[in-house]
Amino acid sequence: MLNIIKATLRQSRRDIFLKITAGYLLLMVVLSILGEEIDWKAHGSMMVGTLGMFLQFAIPIVTGVLTGRACGSDLRDKTANYEILFGKKRYEVYFGRFFASLIFMFVLVALIPPIPVLFMTIKNGWGASLAVSEALTLYGMLFPIVFRMVCFYTAITFFSGNDVVTIILTTIGPMVLILSVYMLKELDYNVTWQTAMSDLMRLLDFSNEGSGFFEGEDTTVYKLDLPVSLIVRMICTSVGIGAAWLFGGYAIYRRRDIP
Repeated sequence: MLNIIKATLRQSRRDIFLKITAGYLLLMVVLSILGEEIDWKAHGSMMVGTLGMFLQFAIPIVTGVLTGRACGSDLRDKTANYEILFGKKRYEVYFGRFFASLIFMFVLVALIPPIPVLFMTIKNGWGASLAVSEALTLYGMLFPIVFRMVCFYTAITFFSGNDVVTIILTTIGPMVLILSVYMLKELDYNVTWQTAMSDLMRLLDFSNEGSGFFEGEDTTVYKLDLPVSLIVRMICTSVGIGAAWLFGGYAIYRRRDIP
């Protein structure tokens, strides 16, 4: 399995489509710093809130595209089938590509979102919009949610047998889910643990804000509502439902005939 993980990571690094996707994400982060709506005097803690809405859209799309390509491009050209014919086990083919996708996404989440926050912190200091501990909690909670998304997209990719279905789904699905969440909310029904997208929206909700006074200037203060019970619930549902998708997808793939 280790060889498959290494080969998938190497292939993903050379994938032009993934390079374009990663470049797009990095460009959007840079533009969020340079955009006219960004106050150059904003502190690092304020930038955390500014990035919230962007990450709600970017993370699901990037996760789906990357996982689809890492898991599915070899399914279309039958490379995965050849691996099985030459002695690899199905669980190695399936979970090797899953772990490669997960590693890739964890690295992206760990490196790219903090860039504008660190930039503004170095330039203007941390500020008082958000406590450092709250910001670390937010970023830390991205990882179990991304794990759930990678599990889901891995299952969908192997079920469909190619990356195209996953990429189409991931470009349409997040927008549909966001609109559905808001529409259902108007009907007094809150979507919570049912989807990773709703958990991500809940985690990155910076709509509850107020005004404060810091270093002689007015500043925006984000009032997050992330009790320990909610954090534990998000972790449990992300790991539990993600694992259910992952092993469910493997159960189907294991029984499928090799074309």
